[in-house]
Amino acid sequence: MDSNLSKLPHKRLATLDISRMVCIILVVIGHYDPSNAPLQYNNMLKVIYTFHMPVFLFISGYLYIVTHKEESFTAFITKKIKRLAIPYLVTSAIIITIKLLTQGAARVDHPVTALSYLRMFYLPEAGYFLWFIIALFVMFLIVFHFKSRTSRLALFAVSFIISFLPSCGIDILCLRQCQEMMIYFMTGVVIADYAPNLFKLNTGITLIILLLFAGCEAYYVQHQDSMLMYRLLAFLGIAAIMTLSYNCERFVPLLARSCVLLAPSVYIIYLFHTTIEGFAKAFLEKYPILDIFSLQAIIIIGLAFIIPILLHHLVLKRFTTTRFLFGL
Repeated sequence: MDSNLSKLPHKRLATLDISRMVCIILVVIGHYDPSNAPLQYNNMLKVIYTFHMPVFLFISGYLYIVTHKEESFTAFITKKIKRLAIPYLVTSAIIITIKLLTQGAARVDHPVTALSYLRMFYLPEAGYFLWFIIALFVMFLIVFHFKSRTSRLALFAVSFIISFLPSCGIDILCLRQCQEMMIYFMTGVVIADYAPNLFKLNTGITLIILLLFAGCEAYYVQHQDSMLMYRLLAFLGIAAIMTLSYNCERFVPLLARSCVLLAPSVYIIYLFHTTIEGFAKAFLEKYPILDIFSLQAIIIIGLAFIIPILLHHLVLKRFTTTRFLFGL
């Protein structure tokens, strides 16, 4: 392992937990996109989609270096299969089964067929949001073979170049998404390699970054004029979330402790939030008790965030089988 990693302060991981919690909240919000949403909400979704997944990929790349240890490829891939692939397949099978049982009686986003049980092995068949897990798995397989900081820097440069090339158009194993998004994963890798404390900035610089990010986002919402601006917003979003999280860790210790406690549930939230949103939307459509958009949004988003946390702590992590099936 590179020597600079041994100097990385342990408390730095609390900053990452805060960032992960911010991102998963944005993911849950971003996947609630009803047709009756007001313009302001739709504009908020446009903003969220410019940076929330790049931040997740950045954190994944950063943590790969921070936690990396010398091991065989077999040992490494086994860990990733247990942590990513098995939970992905189990969740996909659950979601596909639920859709097959309900799509005849209720409106289902992204309908499936029996063939979906096969297609889920190479496509995010159960729901498009699962592209992230497949793509992340592929990225780990690639980066493992780049053992030195110099080689990983070269991979970062290659990732940057191919992200601007025309899309490869290959959906199998989410290679199209890998082409577009691996640059953010590799940014986390390179930052951890060369400047692990880069985002340890004071509140003044953080405020400047946040203001610049907000200004660029306001411009983007109105114009959405170029891929270059989209890329810029992704990197500004990474900088904004990371520096803001660091300062929250410094000045709001209760928030930091809460995020550290909740962060282990992030993967479970990601796997199940869309299913819970779907059930909640179907219920409110059938029984419009609260036919006000803002109240419906709060209820649906809140349930999609809270129920997976309860499921994780009260059920999944308590039994050996469920811990294995969901990578816990």
